[in-house]
Amino acid sequence: MLFTNKIMMASSVLTVLLFVVLAAPAFGDTAKQNEAPPLQVANQLSDFKRTAFEMRREADTLKSFTPNKRLSWQSHTYRLEALKNHVNKMGKSLAELEALKPMATESQGMAIEHARPHLASVAQNLTQAIELVRENRNNVLWGEYGEAVSNIYAHADALHTKLDTIFDYENARIRFDSLELQPTSTGGS
Repeated sequence: MLFTNKIMMASSVLTVLLFVVLAAPAFGDTAKQNEAPPLQVANQLSDFKRTAFEMRREADTLKSFTPNKRLSWQSHTYRLEALKNHVNKMGKSLAELEALKPMATESQGMAIEHARPHLASVAQNLTQAIELVRENRNNVLWGEYGEAVSNIYAHADALHTKLDTIFDYENARIRFDSLELQPTSTGGS
């Protein structure tokens, strides 16, 4: 009986410890959950924009490879894989941002809305480029592959440019609002 009580006591302690360990991350996220919603959206959008910049840079590098007939197909596939990782990361992030959109400011919402079409186009052209290389490694030398790569860059650039412009606008609006300017009267009485 004493042995059974010890086992039950140990089991109870283990259950409590397991509960504390599993619940800790949820309680640890309360600071994030209590963060002002537009600030939380701004932080996630900032990370999204940073990844969009990296994706654009990677797409630019890949685009620079297309006129160069001396680079191996492996160089292209390395860059395609890096782009695929950026697109996957951004897709997950965009899904989270879309869930937060009801709490976003107007310009944050605009950034979220305009991101999906460009990201989808990058993904579509990236899939095409990857399939072309899979079909025939020499496709990296021909026009259809080069066109897909050019489209990847064009949409990656457009996505980053729109995000950057919306961020600039939002920051300018915040600075303007902080000036607390009042209209001056220009009449003589």
